[in-house]
Amino acid sequence: MEWIGLFSIIVVGVVYCMIRGAREEKKRKEQYRQHLIQDYGKYEVKEYSEEQLKTISRLFEKKLQKDKESQQFHLDDITWNDLDMDVVFALINHTQSASGAEYLYHMLRHPSLKQADTQTLEKDITAMQQDAEERVQMQVILHELGSTGRFSLYDYLDFLDNLGERKNTGHILGITALVLSVILIAISANLGIFALIVISCINIVTYLKEKNAVLPYLTSFGYIMRMIEAAENILKVPLHKMPEYREQLTAKVTPLKPMHKNSHLIFQMNASSGNPVELLFDYVKMMTHIDIIQFNRMLHLVCSNRQEIEALAQSIGYVDAAIAIGAFRESLSCWCIPELKDGLQISLKIEEGYHPSLKNAIPNSFEQNRGMLITGSNASGKSTFLKMVAINSILAQTIHTCSARSYEGGCYRIFSSMALRDDLANGESYYIVEIKSLKRIMDAALTDSDSPLLCFVDEVLRGTNTVERIAASTQILHQLSIRRGVYCFAATHDIELTHLLDGDYDNYHFEEDVKDHDVLFSYHLMSGRAQSRNAIKLLEVIGFTQDITQKSQEMAECFIKTGKWEDSYVR
Repeated sequence: MEWIGLFSIIVVGVVYCMIRGAREEKKRKEQYRQHLIQDYGKYEVKEYSEEQLKTISRLFEKKLQKDKESQQFHLDDITWNDLDMDVVFALINHTQSASGAEYLYHMLRHPSLKQADTQTLEKDITAMQQDAEERVQMQVILHELGSTGRFSLYDYLDFLDNLGERKNTGHILGITALVLSVILIAISANLGIFALIVISCINIVTYLKEKNAVLPYLTSFGYIMRMIEAAENILKVPLHKMPEYREQLTAKVTPLKPMHKNSHLIFQMNASSGNPVELLFDYVKMMTHIDIIQFNRMLHLVCSNRQEIEALAQSIGYVDAAIAIGAFRESLSCWCIPELKDGLQISLKIEEGYHPSLKNAIPNSFEQNRGMLITGSNASGKSTFLKMVAINSILAQTIHTCSARSYEGGCYRIFSSMALRDDLANGESYYIVEIKSLKRIMDAALTDSDSPLLCFVDEVLRGTNTVERIAASTQILHQLSIRRGVYCFAATHDIELTHLLDGDYDNYHFEEDVKDHDVLFSYHLMSGRAQSRNAIKLLEVIGFTQDITQKSQEMAECFIKTGKWEDSYVR
């Protein structure tokens, strides 16, 4: 009777642990739900390592070759890096899953070139913004899906492809031999027991070898199974305002449901519980290889349904990204839904636009139907203004959200040449890097396209001498201005360009105010060319001696009056 009492205690203990675990899990989910409700749009900006960003960009990289083959436009690396778009991505990325983060990154690299392409996305963003209950249900489900870890799903699928086909013939023969040895015991006990021991040892040794070979791939299956489960749970949410999405998700998850069958066997392969029942089951698996057989079955299903798995990941990622975009909107002090138009001759109008990454950013407004040439002193805000316009144009055509009071524009191909540097790895100087960057913009401008081109150039040809810089800059900017559907926003210190290109570009500038040995900037865009200079004044503010700053000022004033440099100031 004692063993009955002991068994009862064990059963009660197990049941208690299960109930307590279920309560803790329910409590954890409820706490996370409250966090999602209370902190909607108030998330901290994440910081990503270079390795994490590389993983997040895998969907984009995977589709890059297809983009080239189909000539689909995407933001190139120069433009992405010029505008610090990794930082902008981090601002927007309130996704709950790896699929969501990868899809959002892919979305930001692909500005829509047709106004209609953004309409479905806008409808789904709005639906998730307005229905808090459904949004939170979705976020909890997506949070359970979670991360893929160090590698992307697409990396894991590549790993599985490289593993190749694994047949179950040997494992089936092992089970058959085991059964025959048991039958043999009834005929010849000694021979049957001997055969059973030998076959069991062979099965155990081969099992351990096979198990070590497949363990690294369990993470791949784990995310795929969680993804299928997440899709099934999402379909339990009413989604009244997203019937099209529900229909698409149903179509994508249905072919993958058979993968669920006996999938739990695979994920017990790496279990290390001390539970007596599980220990006994471990020996059964060693003898029969049933989990290895299931692994090979799953491997075949995954490799055979790779396209369907990728499509499901992107479908789940899409809705996760849509929810994140809604949260990003809530985090902004001012935002708008852009008004996009198709066609080549589309003016760009921004009212109170600001850089989304900057705290207390100064908003600026303008309307342009041709190029803009911006002058102004050092640190006056020229580069930040260019980035503000470029980033808002990208956000308008990707996440259908702008950090502005209003935004009206076309569906542009967007390029920039701004934050360049020497390419030491390839032995290229700054000037070579710069002219190659400008050449790609010129090539895009000369390419026949139904979509207008919007380009941003900061300090044209700064890597060469003044005379050749002004001559070449004039011709490059002029050629861009006369191309139909090309809009160039350029910043320069060369006032000469504002006169030479007066018929091609509208002149704007930023001003500063010098007070009490300090330079104060308003960061407000003003019409016309700049009339002031502050480079020498900044030398004085930083602490250079008056001997240097005073003579520098005298030399500059002399050159402005005479057009010649006098060497008497250095004698």
